[in-house]
Amino acid sequence: MTAATRQSNAQILEVKLQQHLQAAGFKNLPLYISCDFRDESLTVVGEHPRSLVLKAKPTFAVLEAAILEIEPESIQQIGLCLKITGQKQPYAFHSFTMHNPVLSRPKTVQLFKKTENTPAEETGIVLTENVAQTADVEEEIPLETDGKDAWAEEYFPNLSESSSNSDPIAFKVAAIPTDIADNPFNPLDMEAVAVAQKPKHSPFAMLAAAGMVSMAALILAGGYYMLSRPCVIGECTALANAKQLSDNSTKTLKTSKVANSPQEAQRQLKQAIALLEPIPSWSIHRGEAQSALESYRSQNQNLNSAIDAARLAQSAAQKTQNPPYSAENGQEAQALWQSAIAELGEIPTDSPVYPFAQRKTKEYGKNLATGNRQLSTEKKAEKTLLAAKSRAQIAEAREAVAQTAETWDQVQSGWEESLDILSEIPTSTTSYQQAKLLVPKYETKLSEARERKNVEGISENAYTQAVTLAAEARIFEGKNAWFKASESWRRALSYAEQVPAATAYSQKAQPLIASYKTSLQQAEVRLQEERNLQKARTDLDRTCKGNPKICDYTVSKDLIAVQMTPNYVQKLQQTFIQANNNNAVKSRQAVEKHVQTLQKALEAIAENAKIPMQVYDGEGKRIGSHEPK
Repeated sequence: MTAATRQSNAQILEVKLQQHLQAAGFKNLPLYISCDFRDESLTVVGEHPRSLVLKAKPTFAVLEAAILEIEPESIQQIGLCLKITGQKQPYAFHSFTMHNPVLSRPKTVQLFKKTENTPAEETGIVLTENVAQTADVEEEIPLETDGKDAWAEEYFPNLSESSSNSDPIAFKVAAIPTDIADNPFNPLDMEAVAVAQKPKHSPFAMLAAAGMVSMAALILAGGYYMLSRPCVIGECTALANAKQLSDNSTKTLKTSKVANSPQEAQRQLKQAIALLEPIPSWSIHRGEAQSALESYRSQNQNLNSAIDAARLAQSAAQKTQNPPYSAENGQEAQALWQSAIAELGEIPTDSPVYPFAQRKTKEYGKNLATGNRQLSTEKKAEKTLLAAKSRAQIAEAREAVAQTAETWDQVQSGWEESLDILSEIPTSTTSYQQAKLLVPKYETKLSEARERKNVEGISENAYTQAVTLAAEARIFEGKNAWFKASESWRRALSYAEQVPAATAYSQKAQPLIASYKTSLQQAEVRLQEERNLQKARTDLDRTCKGNPKICDYTVSKDLIAVQMTPNYVQKLQQTFIQANNNNAVKSRQAVEKHVQTLQKALEAIAENAKIPMQVYDGEGKRIGSHEPK
């Protein structure tokens, strides 16, 4: 529990305990409660002026019952004590645990008992002014003990009725309970004043004389004391001064703009109460003073409510003073504002504090409304942040299994949606600070998803083109269109090699590359063969033409067959015979050269085509052949 939370819880608990005391009959009594949390323990201190007489056991019973009903969080050990305003140490204490209340085991140590035949050293109480004068005074202060009848007799003396020049009563613990270790307050820590030892007994005559002198002194001192009390003789200025202080207190509430105006008004009112409390019962102004005291004490109680409300409001403001703040802090602040407004609502309409309470109620109400709006905005922002994170988680899950461009497109859409949702968070919320940290991460994820989608798209397109072109190449092969087939295989191989690595289609494309290379090589071989055949045909066309036509041919990849035409053979034979008959050497040489040229041309055609050639005469008889080297 942080210090701020402990302070806030302590203030709320103080207000609730004060309300329980009022409901139990302590209304309008100047008993002020303060609380302190330490680890798993709680200390509750009830402080009141000397003029108020309290019985410890009923007071502790009410406080214990209230604490058991409220059940403060994470508290086990509870210590209660009562103390006089201005005193450092308590005069009564009581402790219990949440699981083991001890009201059924009353413990009261009485430091002051009736002093009949009891020496001052044993009673533990003396007046420092005159020890002898206290011999017959019945004084007791409630502390915890095991005595059964002590509760019926305990009270706290009204020391204001003692001499104004007398010193405070000095405390001395007469006895310590055996179970004192269970209590959070050590009576030995109470400030003690050393009690002077009585002188030894004098002779009987001296004692008698001393007794008469003491009696006379007591009578004289008593008369002086009664006449010296305020408002007994002469004019009672205390009433007028108290009235002026009360008016000043009311004026302070109306005009002061500072935050601690209720405390200042209460300080003035306490001064007024302090002026009237010493007025004794034998004063003729006693009735008027008591009436004014009752009014002032009621007003003081209302001021307590205003002060408690201010403390709660201050705690609420502290929780929201550095916006933006979390929804948890906002809820705690709203609870404090509501408690502060509820405190002010306890102030009656006829109280002088009521106008101040009304102003503060409006002010706190505006703060509560503003806080509600901010809290609503903060809660909505938290939901928006959760929605963005949820979309991001879905995108991350899809990213883990995404392979194709389509699935990466879904991942990209998820990150885009997450960023769009984050952009809706208002800048005035704590969720916005978290969103600012998430935006760079989500933008990086979006960029990666977009790039991966593009790569996968390229991969898919390249793979599809490769497969399509390969199918076209096979169709061309079936038609022996080896040029188109080789072109298709070359393009198919190019697309297959363009499929990026580490993509969904890279594993599919790898085996295609080797297959397409083989198919391309085969198609190019066939294309070369086709080209060779075509060239052979072209060369044979050029070689065989003439008048008459020299030859006919057939070309295949395995054999070129050339047959001389009968007309050509006949003409060749006639020309040769005629040259012999006419002894025309040149004509015969020309015929022989023509035949040699024809033979070399045919051999060259066979060599270029890399195809064996066979030559036939006009009657189909083979007259020659050639095997390419």
